[in-house]
Amino acid sequence: MTSTSLCRPSAICRSFHRYNIATTLASYRTTVVQKRSRLSHPPSTNPVTLQTRYSSRFPDRSRSFATTRALAMASDQDYMAFLDKANRDPSEGYTKAQNSSNQEFKTTDDGAKIPAAIQEATKDSFYVSDADEPFVPVYLSWDEAGKGLPDEEEFASLIHHPDPSNAQIEIQDPADWDPQGQYKSILDAVEKVGKGNDVRVYRVPKGGVKAEYWVVTAEGKGANAKLVGAKALAVES
Repeated sequence: MTSTSLCRPSAICRSFHRYNIATTLASYRTTVVQKRSRLSHPPSTNPVTLQTRYSSRFPDRSRSFATTRALAMASDQDYMAFLDKANRDPSEGYTKAQNSSNQEFKTTDDGAKIPAAIQEATKDSFYVSDADEPFVPVYLSWDEAGKGLPDEEEFASLIHHPDPSNAQIEIQDPADWDPQGQYKSILDAVEKVGKGNDVRVYRVPKGGVKAEYWVVTAEGKGANAKLVGAKALAVES
């Protein structure tokens, strides 16, 4: 009885011990195989693959990463737009105004014969403003076609304004332009040349506080008509 009872536990122990060794060896072999597999297949450097693996393991953080990347891209686009705007020509948008301010408009045709009355009236005559400027003769070909005097855009084209459709020319009545009769000699000379035709005052802005006043009438009729008168620069600050 004693020998049998002692032998059986010993056999069980030896069997259990062999099972533990086998299990440990199998686990070790599995670990070695996994390490070798990792060494033979190095980690991918493909951004898409990495992001896919990262997303599958950390879905919440992946969404945060995508949001941050989108914000960064938007910020980059805003920054580039800011640089483009900063590098633009500061005079952009003011070219037309600057051109009309610096340009001398056409007042007479080549070889024009200025009527004596206009020559006499403009001699030593000045328009009084912040800067007194002399009156100069006006004599331009004008096909009046029965209309008498041109409208604002037609007048801008006659004097070679750089942007006739946006010249912002105003037509004034001579009585409103000179209520005190300060420029009576100019008006009388223009009326004399026009022989009863209408007389108009065209106000032509030149940018800022500058403007020109053109006092004119039509001489003759049809295609051979002339736009005749005088004009002066005003500074109205």
